[in-house]
Amino acid sequence: MPVTSGREAATSIDELVRHNAEDLLRYFQRRLLNDSDAAEALGELLLTAWKLRRRVPTDPTQGRMWLFVTAHNVLRDSRRTLARRSAAVERLVNDMRLLNGPTWDDTAIELRDALDRLPDEDAELVRLTYWDGLASHEAAAVLGINASTARSRLSRAKQQLRVALEEIDCEREGSTRVQAAPI
Repeated sequence: MPVTSGREAATSIDELVRHNAEDLLRYFQRRLLNDSDAAEALGELLLTAWKLRRRVPTDPTQGRMWLFVTAHNVLRDSRRTLARRSAAVERLVNDMRLLNGPTWDDTAIELRDALDRLPDEDAELVRLTYWDGLASHEAAAVLGINASTARSRLSRAKQQLRVALEEIDCEREGSTRVQAAPI
């Protein structure tokens, strides 16, 4: 039977929540990915219970069941919200990559292709140093190598990049000449 008085409803819902909050939190924790989502869902449940406090059954068993039914509904809504948020975040990340990502003009494409011709460790060292702005000793720490090894690899990688860029330039000029030649 629902409570009618505001003061009685507040007291009743306070007691009901106090006795069931831990079980309700565990309910959400077992069903959601992380504790912060579970805590947020519990907060949403408590807000809903407070708003509907005059409709909550006064019997403790029925009140508990009402809370769990409401928790089930909140969980369903939370999952929908999380799915929308995940999709929105994914779209935002993709949009940010397009907006803030490098513009791949011919020079950038040539550089990327030249980096692809380097050994993976050397290419990563170049990226860390020149793209990410790390000093050679910092890049060495990231890669787990000695700083002097990083410096020598970086020197060798720069020489290899020069050669690779010249080769790419020659390949490009050769393909341009072929395309421009009359049939």
